[in-house]
Amino acid sequence: MKRLNLLILLLAGLFIFSCAKKEIPTGIEEEAPPPPAVKEEPHPAVIPSEEAQLPPEESAKPSEPPLFEEVGLEPQSPEWIDAHREELLIYGRSTRPFKAIFFDFDSYYIREDMKSRLQENARFLLENPEIKVELQGNCDERGSSEYNLALGERRALAVKRYLVNLGISPDRLITVSFGEERPLDPRHNEEAWALNRRVDFVIIKNNSNIKTD
Repeated sequence: MKRLNLLILLLAGLFIFSCAKKEIPTGIEEEAPPPPAVKEEPHPAVIPSEEAQLPPEESAKPSEPPLFEEVGLEPQSPEWIDAHREELLIYGRSTRPFKAIFFDFDSYYIREDMKSRLQENARFLLENPEIKVELQGNCDERGSSEYNLALGERRALAVKRYLVNLGISPDRLITVSFGEERPLDPRHNEEAWALNRRVDFVIIKNNSNIKTD
């Protein structure tokens, strides 16, 4: 039994001695150096365009529709008026193709011979729903200025009512009276007065790109 214990002790001593002879690492392997840092170039400043600098509502703002100037306001010689009387008796100062509506003395009732013109004007308005017109009432020089301003307004309103009955929206019709202040013919006779008692159709807004004469 003693021999067995001695043998075990010898074997244990040999094992320890052999392990002590093994190479023990003396240190930790060095880590590879990190790659050199690459210096980033600064990005060039981006300058926005003028349109990009505008607020969205301004950059997308539609252009205003064109306004039409009134025609034929400059004074004309009697010779010019006589040479163009037939044309003036059709259009007055209206924006073509609209035709002027003429009235009897001291009256704002629509004459029978003017109803076909009103129907033509209404047809053009129905075919071009983006057009708005100003109905300009005019009178001859007889009567006071105050009376003629009121009479010109009644004439413009009578034309507006007629057009509304034909299906034109009242929002597209603006009425104004100039009384006796803007005569087509400044002379003082019946021919001149007949030209001056009228309602003109003047386009004030047109979004439909309709060409007018």
